[in-house]
Amino acid sequence: MTAFNTDSEAKDAASEILTTRTEQKKIQFFPVSEGKLMTLYILSLGLYGIYWFYKNWKLQQPLMDKKIYPVLRAIFSIFFTHALFRRINAQATGLEKKHQFNANALATFFVASIVASHILDRLSTHSTAFEGMMSSTVIITSLALFCLSVYPMLKVQATVNRINGDMLGYLNHKYSLWNIALIVLGIGLWLLIGMGILAESMGLIVPENL
Repeated sequence: MTAFNTDSEAKDAASEILTTRTEQKKIQFFPVSEGKLMTLYILSLGLYGIYWFYKNWKLQQPLMDKKIYPVLRAIFSIFFTHALFRRINAQATGLEKKHQFNANALATFFVASIVASHILDRLSTHSTAFEGMMSSTVIITSLALFCLSVYPMLKVQATVNRINGDMLGYLNHKYSLWNIALIVLGIGLWLLIGMGILAESMGLIVPENL
């Protein structure tokens, strides 16, 4: 019983320290653990990415001279990715060099991956450009490019967490009910995509462009 009480007191003390640190240091960018970001981003097929951009711009809004619209900047994130990454990197000057990043390179990588993924996805069903090729091959390539787009976000988030003084993303590492619902929905979508690809590879579905 004594050991249990000691552990409980230690956890309470750690929680109080974290709360105090959060209050003393104003969070400028969205805190989230890298593992949680990757899980929710990929399973939601990028939907969580929109939320991630929104939260970052929402936190930056009071620090900017001009009025911005975080919702619009999130929805049209590919047009504002470079600006956000540069703002984050500008706050990382006090960190070790290895925790800083090339904002333009990472932003370009992210935007290029997203755009290429969407183009392939559209062409796989609305174009004869891939005539003679199984649409599932194009879809898999599109999904692979999408998955690659999470790398720049993880790299940036690692820096954000250090800027926030929360290296492990402890401020936002747990999964809320909304997060769990998103995961369940995402798993369902990925299963449907997987079954569609499998059905086509088995000849149960004839691609429209063949």
